[in-house]
Amino acid sequence: MARVLTILAVIALAVGTWFLSSPARRAAESGAAPRPELPGYFLKDAVLTEYGETGAPSVRIRAQRIEQVDHGEEVALYGVRVDYQGRPGEDWALYGDVAHVQPGGTAIDVTGNVRLQGTGTARRDQAVVHTDTLHYDVAAAVASTKGDVRIDYGPQSLTARGMVANLKEQTLRLESKVNGRFLP
Repeated sequence: MARVLTILAVIALAVGTWFLSSPARRAAESGAAPRPELPGYFLKDAVLTEYGETGAPSVRIRAQRIEQVDHGEEVALYGVRVDYQGRPGEDWALYGDVAHVQPGGTAIDVTGNVRLQGTGTARRDQAVVHTDTLHYDVAAAVASTKGDVRIDYGPQSLTARGMVANLKEQTLRLESKVNGRFLP
């Protein structure tokens, strides 16, 4: 009988030690809720394509490198080009050093040497917008900034502070401090 009690005591001691030293119990005692870790990833020379209602590509994102930020839902793109493919002949390309895609892919924030330019064949001369930062709403196809903007249109140049460009409607609105010089 003493042997059975000794064996039961050793088993109870082993189970108790395992329970008290388990990693899940230590996390619960420290007050930190266990956080599910998302896997980290990166892509090189990647192309992401979103298709429109007709099945044709509407937005194409090219990047030299794409990284998941801090194992979270945010994604950073380096050496980025975003192509908006609107009506035939009315395409736009957005270039930048770094872009951050918001969770859900609804918006893209581009920084560093940002350039937005028409690439379609509808017009012979295409406007080129230069700025430091640009916010692009993917669903609405609207690019905007509150920063300084320079627009080059052939030999002409125009500067302003703040801009909203609706790529679907082919409109561009400058917010303030508009200044330009047009030479023949």
